Amino acid sequence: MAKDIHWADKAAENLIHRNPKKKLFTLAAGISPSGTIHIGNFRDLITAESVSRALKDKGKKVRFIFSWDDYDRLRKIPKNVSDDFEKHMGMPYSKIPNPFGKTGTYASHFEKELEKDIPSLGVNPEFIYQTKMYSAGKYKDGIIEAMGKRKEIASILAEFRTQGFTEEEIENYYPLEIYCENCGKDFTKIKSYDEDTTEIEYSCKCGHENKVNLKEKNIGKLQWKVDWAMRWRYEDVCYEPGGKDHSAPQGSYQVARRISKDVFDFEPPMYQPYDFIGLRGLSSKISGSTGTNISPGNLLKIYEPELLRWLFLRTLPTKSFDFCFDSEIIRQYDELDRASKDYKNDKIKDSKKRALDLSKIDKDFINTDNIPFRLIANIGQITQGNLNEVKRILKETEDNSNEESIKRRLILSQNWIDEFSPENKIELVESGNKEFYNALSKHEQQELVNFFSNIKDNWDLEKLTKLAYEVPKQEGLDEQQLKKRQREFFKNIYMYLIGKETGPRLATFIISIGKTKIENISKNII
Repeated sequence: MAKDIHWADKAAENLIHRNPKKKLFTLAAGISPSGTIHIGNFRDLITAESVSRALKDKGKKVRFIFSWDDYDRLRKIPKNVSDDFEKHMGMPYSKIPNPFGKTGTYASHFEKELEKDIPSLGVNPEFIYQTKMYSAGKYKDGIIEAMGKRKEIASILAEFRTQGFTEEEIENYYPLEIYCENCGKDFTKIKSYDEDTTEIEYSCKCGHENKVNLKEKNIGKLQWKVDWAMRWRYEDVCYEPGGKDHSAPQGSYQVARRISKDVFDFEPPMYQPYDFIGLRGLSSKISGSTGTNISPGNLLKIYEPELLRWLFLRTLPTKSFDFCFDSEIIRQYDELDRASKDYKNDKIKDSKKRALDLSKIDKDFINTDNIPFRLIANIGQITQGNLNEVKRILKETEDNSNEESIKRRLILSQNWIDEFSPENKIELVESGNKEFYNALSKHEQQELVNFFSNIKDNWDLEKLTKLAYEVPKQEGLDEQQLKKRQREFFKNIYMYLIGKETGPRLATFIISIGKTKIENISKNII
């Protein structure tokens, strides 16, 4: 029987097997700050971070790096950025003004946005800023080497291009993109390159021309597939995740790995492709460059950090899953709570147990007494988020949920209702839904009267539950007919109280509303 090993541990074992003498394992992730970093991009980070944890647990020394590709050019304007920024097309993100403030740059705005959010998710990489690296000449040797082997690179690129390259295209190919010293944009063309002196001559659409020695001046960036391979060697990267599209037969990773091996003589890192993340209740696909900017920070308004991590960690990177803004989020919280109980009771597979372990941040979150998300969402609405009232109600209903989860989930559940799921909002009909009551049959009206008349004398969970099931009982009904009648009765209660056919667990809900309010709501019919 195959061993039940979590995917992060499998990756760690494979890395150790592939690199038995390696003393430092460098794992990499990276994103271009083209806009708000969405949760799909975050899979880059969480995948590499989880494998780095697995390596550390095996006693290995790990370096976890995250590259901000802020030396990339602006090529598309996100929906939340003014069209005026089209004038900056072709400039590196790090040289463009901040679209949302007076200080900082386009790149730093989006970089800081993510850097602020991810520590609360237990993710703390070493950040590398590519503008600084290129500007400081850190990659000078790699650039000169790539320029000297430009025809070999062109031949590799030709293999992955449907129409190939002509001899003239190979002859005129250069892997370096120049940022013009006059306009700052990359609308440039290299006219010649002297391998002996490393001098290039370039021209720009703006009319500027110049000759520059690559040993003396840093004004360009390697094309990204070449840049990717060059940086693998520079940082000695042994593991990196990326979107599944990059690992397709003609994808970017396949090109970069060939360049890494054949040009830079470096064994490419183990690559982990991952699938896309969906958004249920909003949009089917996330794209930071088109304006559907659901970031980790957005999700932390409604998801516990450990739950957010766990959803990634319980799922193979090659499988997609959804973050939910509709009522499915309740199911996800319930699943985590059940898994935590199974963990405590040792009724869980090793890989699922490991997923929970890897979801921890800085404390033991695996509790068996977390308050159910649905319950706190409902009570929170009735009490308008008043923590003391919530605790009073929970005491009356003999709920023993831990106080930390009550505080945390109260805020998260109210954020969910208010910002993302107004259709789940519960609003009491303060004087009772009289119009609905008047439309009921005499028998159904009497059932409601009987129920509300006896609430005061049955004020605890057990008695209220029994009362709710007893009132609709009639002689001559078989079990199936009785259940149908009870369902109809419950629907009538909810319709009278909140104008909806379903609602929270009835007995708990009645106690949440409180005796005084229940008396006021029902006084028109009893």
